This record gives sequence, C-alpha cells and structure tokens, in this order.
Amino acid sequence: MQQPISTRFFLGANSSQGFASVFDSAVRDPAIRQNYIFKGGPGCGKSTAMKKTVAAALEQGQPCEIIHCSSDPDSLDGALFPQSAAAVYDGTAPHTIELAFPGAEGAYVSPPPFLDREGLADKDEELRQINRRLAGRYRQVFRLTAAAGKVHDSAAAKLAPICDLDRLEKRAAGIVSREIPREKGKAPGLEKKRFLSGITPKGLLCFYDTVEALAQQIYDLRDPYGFGHVLLAPILSAALAAGQDVYACYSPLFPDRLEHLILPGLSLAFVTSNGYYAYQGQPYRRINIGAADREALRLLRGEVRLLSKIEQSLLEDAVEELRGTKGLHDQLEALYRPHLDFSALDQMSGDVIAQALNGRAYS
Repeated sequence: MQQPISTRFFLGANSSQGFASVFDSAVRDPAIRQNYIFKGGPGCGKSTAMKKTVAAALEQGQPCEIIHCSSDPDSLDGALFPQSAAAVYDGTAPHTIELAFPGAEGAYVSPPPFLDREGLADKDEELRQINRRLAGRYRQVFRLTAAAGKVHDSAAAKLAPICDLDRLEKRAAGIVSREIPREKGKAPGLEKKRFLSGITPKGLLCFYDTVEALAQQIYDLRDPYGFGHVLLAPILSAALAAGQDVYACYSPLFPDRLEHLILPGLSLAFVTSNGYYAYQGQPYRRINIGAADREALRLLRGEVRLLSKIEQSLLEDAVEELRGTKGLHDQLEALYRPHLDFSALDQMSGDVIAQALNGRAYS
C-alpha cells in the first residue's frame, strides 16, 4: 500500500509581535466539518490523544496534516484529516478555540476526572510558582524576539534603497504568467494560513519535507535580507484569483509577511532560504532575492553584518529561553501525571478516533 501523505506545519509562532496564531484559518477550513477541541491542563493527555489519532489515520491510509507546537515541536497542537473531513486541536491558551455551534461542527473533549484531587490540591502552590516562572520566561522570549525584529528591520531599511525591489515585482509578474493558468469562471481559491517554520526550543526549524510532499516544481528563494515577501505577495494574490488553493506560510518572526507558498493543485511551491534555514533539495529554479548594487553594498557590508550578528544572538537567546519554558512545562506535567487515570485516557483517545476517523458517535 502506498504511504499516505503526511505534512507538517505550525499554527502558532513565537514572533516579534508576541504569540501569533493562525488557528482560525485551519478551524474554519470549509473542507473540515467536524472539529474536536481538547480542553484541559498540562499533562492531561491532549497531545498523546492527538498523536494516537494521527497514528490511526496513517494506519488506515488517510492523509494527515500534522500541527506541531512551536513551544515544543515534539508535542502536537492539532491534526487535520481531510479524507474524514475532521480535525483535532488543543484548544487551550494561548490558542483558545471555541466552537460557534458545538455538536453541529464538532465537540469539546475533556480529560477524565483526576484519580486523586486532594493530592493534586496539595500541589497547588508549587503549580502556581512554576506557572509564574513560566510566564516570566515567555515575557523574556517575546522581549528578545521583538528586539530581533527591530534589528532586522533596521538592517532592511538600510538595504532597501540599494536593492531593486521593483525588479522583484516584475519577476513575480513573469512567474505568474508562466506558472499560474487562468480559467474563466473559476471561483477564487482558498488561502490556508500556516507557519512552515518556527522559533522553537530546538532552534529555528523549517518543514521543507512538507513542501516536497505537496510539490515537485520548487522555486528556492535565496533571501539573506528578508525581502522575499515582496515577490511572494503578488504571486499569492494571482494564485487565489486564478482559483488555486494556497498554503500561505508566514514568517514566524514577522507573521504579517509571507515566507513560503505551496500550491498543491499545480504541484508548485516557493520556499525561502535564509541565514537560519536553507532548502537542501534540488530546486526547479533558484532566485536571488538579495541582489543589490555592489558598490553601495560594499560600503554597508560591515554595518549590516554587525546587525545580522546581533539579530542572530537575540534569536539564539530566545531559543534558550524557550528551552527553559519547555523544562518548566515538563515540571507541570510531572506534577499532574501521578493523578491521571491512564486507562480512562486511552478510552477517551479511542472514542475520538472512532468519531473523527470512522464517523461513529463520540460519547
């Protein structure tokens, strides 16, 4: 049997603007009719149940879109199963998800009762202390990412006048005319907002394997200065107008700026390679986004290099802080774990799998 397609994305980002979420874009996908929203505290089995659902779907040969947590990539924030028109999500803060019509469009999934609530109550102050430390760590993460964003934009402001950004817009028009066919009467496409890359405790990650699963014709945008969105924005607009559904993947540092595009219907993609992650495959074409006036760049090179090092250092510190948040979250889970009814959790997972993948009633 052919291996079912599985893809990986983030729906949340530790950005220069704080925590950024595109969960709503996935939850409101018209192809998904039933969303199962897990509620519950740390260590209550949400990610484990979602992983079991993904494993069951893959065993059945169903394609999956797997949503990783940007604060712990080994944990899941959700998964979409287009063949079953169903999805599962962690609906707790900071990406709280509420259903407009529970029962009609899915259900909330709560963890089973704790085995020993009195014993857990005795840990209340310890839990609160860890949570305060966790909040402090996240504040520091976002101070660092905000500073990195400002440094990046400072360098970009110096480089923009010597980079031919109008050339990128003309290049985009040429790509559109060559790669994106227009069909009269076709309805506009759907923009599926995602993050393909993330600032995580494991460093800055990018799921290029997702691109290769969905597209054979891949443009590699070599973008050392962060101007790729100038090329990508008009391509996205044209693709949607032409009726193509597009995974529009935004920058985890600047969540309002495009970083990658994937057009599965055309087996076409545009990926960004920068100083933090680079596409290692063999691209269909490679485009140098950072072309600049050589003499002017020579005069600025030292200053730009210094700003780049400062930005990199700030992001490395943010990653280190995220490692600290993961450690604290692990401590919270360890405090909860002895009080969980694991047999009941297994039953809960089985019920979700039965409903989400097989259409049987969830109880």
